[in-house]
Amino acid sequence: MKRFKRVYIEITNVCNLTCSICPGTKRKPSFMPPESFEAILKKIRPFTDYLYLHVMGEPLLHPEFPELLKICESLEFQVNIATNGVLIEKHKDALIKSKALRQINFSIHCLEIQRNSKIPDNYLAGILEFIEEGGKKSKAYFALRLWNLKQDDKLNAALLKQIEEFFHVPFKIEDRIIKEKGITLAPNVFLNLAEEFKWPEISSLHEKLYLKPTGKMPVLHLDDSGFCRGLRDHCAILVDGTVVPCCLDRDGITSLGNIFESDFDNIINSEKAQKTIVGFSEGKAVEPLCKVCEFRKRFSK
Repeated sequence: MKRFKRVYIEITNVCNLTCSICPGTKRKPSFMPPESFEAILKKIRPFTDYLYLHVMGEPLLHPEFPELLKICESLEFQVNIATNGVLIEKHKDALIKSKALRQINFSIHCLEIQRNSKIPDNYLAGILEFIEEGGKKSKAYFALRLWNLKQDDKLNAALLKQIEEFFHVPFKIEDRIIKEKGITLAPNVFLNLAEEFKWPEISSLHEKLYLKPTGKMPVLHLDDSGFCRGLRDHCAILVDGTVVPCCLDRDGITSLGNIFESDFDNIINSEKAQKTIVGFSEGKAVEPLCKVCEFRKRFSK
């Protein structure tokens, strides 16, 4: 039986912020009912031990989030969560007490790339205090994400200074950004740094086309080379049950089937799924969304 390192489950596609880094989704705003969540977990239990409760949306916005954590715990899953952290105070007790929580990632770059939403003045302080308390009372890992780096950009200077002072970091983080993308701040506490992320857009397919000489006349050629670990060690399940190869398919463009309508095993072993896996094994993207996804180039490097 195929085993995944992780399966992403989108418990909601609704978010409480509007960040410029996130294009949002065209799908209907939804929250996954606890009974549907439990049904999914029972179907995928033989295939993985690790859940990531996010694709789009803010997981802590789910009105029954503590109950979902309890379901994960009852089925002995290890849970990873990505959150903007605005609602961390509301759910801190449930998170710290949960035996299922393995890691929580805070996308603190949202503080600097907002469009219209209001972030509390004590936003970062609240996250840092939660991490300090969580480190004392749980065995979970904590990561602060700054995925908005730009060359010679001082955008995050104030955030980095606050982090340095809180954890008593004995060096200036800015001096290590170029060489180090992961910095240990304290036991089980990390700072992850990356360039601003660009979501794959199927509408940009024509932008990937270029003219390639053939000796007779130019023809359109698509650079579909690359590699990806989608369906190889992970996949994603959207809030309506649609199964997709990875967490970057925010609108279900590459739908492999619906877990509420089919067995998970049949979905991940379908002809479409296998063609995707074989294609990447041969260094080639098969699905249209994969062909415009820049992450395959990162794997290739």
